[in-house]
Amino acid sequence: MQGSTQTTPTTTTTTTPTPTAPERVYEEAGKDNLSLFDNAPRFTNWLYSEVKPFLKGAILEIGAGTGTYSKKIIADFPESRVVLSDIDPVYVQRLNEMFKDNAKVTALGINLDHAVRDQQLHETFDAVIALNVMEHIEDDVAAINNIYDILNPGGVFVVLVPAHKFLYNVMDKSIGHFRRYNKKMMREKIATTKFSIAKMFYFNFTSMFGWFVNGNILKKTVINDSALGAFDKVVPVVRGIEKTILRKKIGISLITVLKKPEETQAQ
Repeated sequence: MQGSTQTTPTTTTTTTPTPTAPERVYEEAGKDNLSLFDNAPRFTNWLYSEVKPFLKGAILEIGAGTGTYSKKIIADFPESRVVLSDIDPVYVQRLNEMFKDNAKVTALGINLDHAVRDQQLHETFDAVIALNVMEHIEDDVAAINNIYDILNPGGVFVVLVPAHKFLYNVMDKSIGHFRRYNKKMMREKIATTKFSIAKMFYFNFTSMFGWFVNGNILKKTVINDSALGAFDKVVPVVRGIEKTILRKKIGISLITVLKKPEETQAQ
């Protein structure tokens, strides 16, 4: 029958892929938190003072974001070549604009999921710093190895990550954290690389309470700006207590200084 040769037109519905809800939340929550710390100078100065002693020579900052710590590094190391990087092209553009008059400073888009040498970067460094970056990378050991490859002999990789698994909550998830660390976990990961650990210590005990209450109990996805502002005002007192009493034995963050051997043995 003729009718048997007829075909019924099919309607194809084309849908435009949209990011999953978690991806959208990560982006917005992450940006909200970054902007908050721009308005917490006492806290950021305190954190920076803990990592500054390990920086030297040519410096690469991973995850520079809005440039909060970039400004401090550039001001304190005026003779150093400084490369700033971020995975977000918007931040890279802003960083280049911010430091356009400084010939020693460049901003690049770098993704530690891939070999850094394959991403516009054709130089090596004496120090690499990554503050609150490694927890965003699923294969963090591979990322650490990627940094090893661009360090000069004797170079250091200064890493700050969120600490303690019991603090992992909705705020971590909202900003894309795969994990929180402790000293044991970090040592085990570094043991699989060519790095040695030069220094390891916890930072900022006081903020553990606020993080737990806001994220574990109240289920908030961003840092409370009012609480951060209040905390920033008492940082000088907190800083003194942590230095003299707690002695960096517990904290919301873990700082690790990794060192590349002075001379790499010939293969």
